[in-house]
Amino acid sequence: MLKQGLIKRIGDGESTQIWGCNWIPRTGMYKPLSSKQPNPPTRVCELIDHTSMTWNTDIVRHYFSPMDSKAILQIPLSLRKQEDCWAWHHERNGLFSVCSAYRMLIQAKKSREDYFESRASCSDIETRQKEWKHLWGMQLPSKIKVFCWRLALNSIPTGKVLKSRNLATTAECKICGAGEDSWEHALLHCTMSRCVWALVDEEITELLATLRISDPKHCALFMYCNIPQVEGIKILATCWAIWHARRKAIHEGVFQSPLSIMAKVNQLIQELETINGIKPEGMKKFQTKQKSQRWLAPEQGLCKINTDAVVDRVGSKGAIAAVCRGNQGEFIAASTMVIPNIIEPETLEAMACLEALALAQDCAIRRIKVASDCLGVVKNIKKMTRCAYMMILQDIHRRSKTFDCVRFAHEGRDFNREAHYLAKHACQFGAGRHVWLGSPPVFMDVNVLH
Repeated sequence: MLKQGLIKRIGDGESTQIWGCNWIPRTGMYKPLSSKQPNPPTRVCELIDHTSMTWNTDIVRHYFSPMDSKAILQIPLSLRKQEDCWAWHHERNGLFSVCSAYRMLIQAKKSREDYFESRASCSDIETRQKEWKHLWGMQLPSKIKVFCWRLALNSIPTGKVLKSRNLATTAECKICGAGEDSWEHALLHCTMSRCVWALVDEEITELLATLRISDPKHCALFMYCNIPQVEGIKILATCWAIWHARRKAIHEGVFQSPLSIMAKVNQLIQELETINGIKPEGMKKFQTKQKSQRWLAPEQGLCKINTDAVVDRVGSKGAIAAVCRGNQGEFIAASTMVIPNIIEPETLEAMACLEALALAQDCAIRRIKVASDCLGVVKNIKKMTRCAYMMILQDIHRRSKTFDCVRFAHEGRDFNREAHYLAKHACQFGAGRHVWLGSPPVFMDVNVLH
């Protein structure tokens, strides 16, 4: 079990076998698939240019498939010589936990079952995880989210599901007597359901009539993501109310009229509009925008370096930025670095913190406060975890020792606009480092003092 989840974090690559060790931090397979050319390299160190401490892109792309090459080139490398070390892939902090091991085994079991039983399964686990995250992030009451979750798993107890689990002798609908009580029948086509949908706006019923989605999870996500939010919420709330009314009728013998079911839906939507109304949200955004340019001064005797990172629109490179100011807000220096291939946001944020230390050394500043809007990176720097960018954390830790005082702090994006704007503009530059000393770039016009 440990061998399945352990992965090498690449330092100098000397001790990591390319074809025998788990070392590529991605979902599913942690080793390269195969070599495109005969006599491929055997150790990871052979793929690194040790002069610049970067990946030798020509060698990587020569021997590995595009999918493997992309994953390899996204691994951040340390600027110093560090030994490779082991970490647990299934926890963000790189440390083993029983819970993550259990999730790993369950996922492996499901993948094997899907393969042997020829069931379609998602090849992109990260995409599937994002779908579940999106489903649980819907602005709906918890009871409707749970209903949507059970619907997505096709586990609501319809006649068809009960029969497949040997919990019923027939799959017929107990409301209208139809031969097969599937989730589509129960929520859309049953006599009770049709009577309720007849009270809904004509645009919604026309949409449902043309809908041809057999997967319940895709159907739920489509309702919420691909149509206007008001209509999507109304459809999901109506499905929940119909299902609730069916259970009352089947198990308690309590039959509700379509008007009473629709009244419950309308009341629920009114409550949601009161809680998540457009006007309060709009006012909140407006009020936040008014103070978004503010800059937080550091403690007395410290210089402040704000950092940020962005990924270009094409998704082929990342850019990091650091802006250094004195205790009173006076500009001291700024720098950016454009990094090809690395596009993982948190990794880039960590590299931005490392760039802040390099900028401070360039200016001979001994006491600094580094501010980042990425809370995960700030926590990992303080805890020195074995996350995917742990070699960058090691560089930060060693370089911090050369200063008299270094403090890392998390600040929201509202207080970090200047660094964000600089990083965003840097995406237009070529690969490499760019530094401004004494006066800010002409395109950086953010007034941090107001």
